[in-house]
Parts: sequence; C-alpha cells; structure tokens
Amino acid sequence: MRSCARILALCFLLGCTAFAEAKPVPADTAPPAPAQQVEVTADQSLEWYQDKNIYVARGNAKAVRGDLIVTADLLTAHQREKAKNGGGKKTSKTSEKSGENQSDDAGDIDRMTAEGNVVILKSNARITGDRAVDDNDKHVIVVTGKNLRYESDKQVVTAKDSLEYWDETKIAVARGHAIAVKGDRHIAGDVLTAEFRDQPNGLSQLYKMTAIGNVTVITKSDVTRGDKGVYDAARDIAIISGHVRITRGDGTELTGDVGESDFASNQSRLMNEGSGRVRALLPAKSTAKDSKPTQSKGGTP
Repeated sequence: MRSCARILALCFLLGCTAFAEAKPVPADTAPPAPAQQVEVTADQSLEWYQDKNIYVARGNAKAVRGDLIVTADLLTAHQREKAKNGGGKKTSKTSEKSGENQSDDAGDIDRMTAEGNVVILKSNARITGDRAVDDNDKHVIVVTGKNLRYESDKQVVTAKDSLEYWDETKIAVARGHAIAVKGDRHIAGDVLTAEFRDQPNGLSQLYKMTAIGNVTVITKSDVTRGDKGVYDAARDIAIISGHVRITRGDGTELTGDVGESDFASNQSRLMNEGSGRVRALLPAKSTAKDSKPTQSKGGTP
C-alpha cells in the first residue's frame, strides 16, 4: 500500500487579500498591512522553481490562511518578482549588487492558482469548481469549470461560466445561467451580482442582488420573467423590469412594465410605468357540457 504521509510543504508570507475581512482605508492614512502566514501541505510533493518564481504543491494540496482554506489536486503560488533599477514599483535604495530585494513587495505572493477538484472554504461559505485564480493585485478570486457552486447556510448559487468575488468592493458575481436558491425562492439570470455589507459581528451580509438577462423569479404561487431584476434583501422583495410577464398557478398571465415579487407574503403585482397598459389573460373555466360532445340516442349524430 502506497504511503500517504502528509508533507509539510511550505510556510511563507502571502499578501493576497481576496477574502480579507478588513475594510479598505485611504492609502495616505493606511498603515502597512501585515502579511499573513500561509501553510501549504500536500500528499505528494512540493516543487520550487526559482527561475520562474513559483511554488507547486501536488496531490491533495491544501493552503490555509486564517479562516480561508483552499484544497485542490494542484496548487501553484507565484512569488512577486523583484523590480529592476529604473522600473517596477516601490524600488528601494539598495543596489542590485547587494543581492537584496529591489522592491518593498518582492518576495510576497501576488497570485495563486488551484486546479482540479477545487474547494474553497471561507467562514460559513463553500465554493467548488475545477480551477480558481486568486489575484492579489486585483483583489479578486475567480472560479471556473464544471459544477460551479457556492453554498452557505442561507443560499445556494450555481453558474455555468464563472464565480467571482471582489474583496475591496465586497461584490460576488455569478456568470452564465446563474441561479440563486434560498428555500422555495429562486432567482435566475445570465449574470447575478450580489453586494454585501459588513455587520457589527464582523461577518458580511447580502443587502442587494441584481440579475441581468433572461431573469426569472419563482415564488410559491408565481413565476415572473423579465430583462432585469433587483432583489432588496432588507425588504425581501424583488423588482423585475423589461418585458415583464407573470404566470400564476391557475394559468393567469399578466404583462406590463414592472413586476414586484414579495417573498414574505408570496404575492406579486404588476405596474405600468410607460404609455402602455397592464394586461391580464384570465383562463376560462370549461364545463362538462362544453368539454364533451353530445350524441343522439339513435346512434348516428
């Protein structure tokens, strides 16, 4: 039986903040952000390519930084390159001959890539995909591949193209037939954008979600379709606009300019904001006499 002893692969300073909780402050007043130590382990090996400034961890690789955990078949960390004289950012006064870093940022990790069976855990959230790129300079992490999925204790989000999280603006984006499900409520669109706000307890909470393109909102009693939707988390209401059509369980169809779905009351309404008119198509109730043809007792109708 092959030995699967864990290898303590790497412990280095990582400047990546794609999931950092700290609020951004103006550059002229912000103190230097302390680099956060990252522990990387793997079942097979750790490789260090000095000429390419990268570390590679193979076999059930795992990176841990604070409460952020990333696991994948393969993890690659790119070390920030030293700036040369006359170029780059934050060059120091030390000459190249001294052998010291020519950049204040040299040596930290500016990008990390996870490939194969990617799982990202952060607080109470779990994100899965085939590939993830954590870009420190852009403060964004992008997950792509099949079976893209974001799960928390409150909702599940799936997408076909990508899942993104932008740390500085605290915005999450799901692209490609994106679907958000919370209990019996369902919001879908070509692109879903969720905006979060920090709470006193230090956690982030959803306060608005925007859906663009082929928008569908499903409640217990109604299905609302349109071009754009905005979900107000505080009011628990979704406003749909653009070629709005509401279909109810009894077959009723409503069309107009703006639709409102109230998740708390499971009610929907249609409003007119243009020069047209709201329109309702009501189903007709058929009777037994109408639904069955009558025949004469003589046998020939």
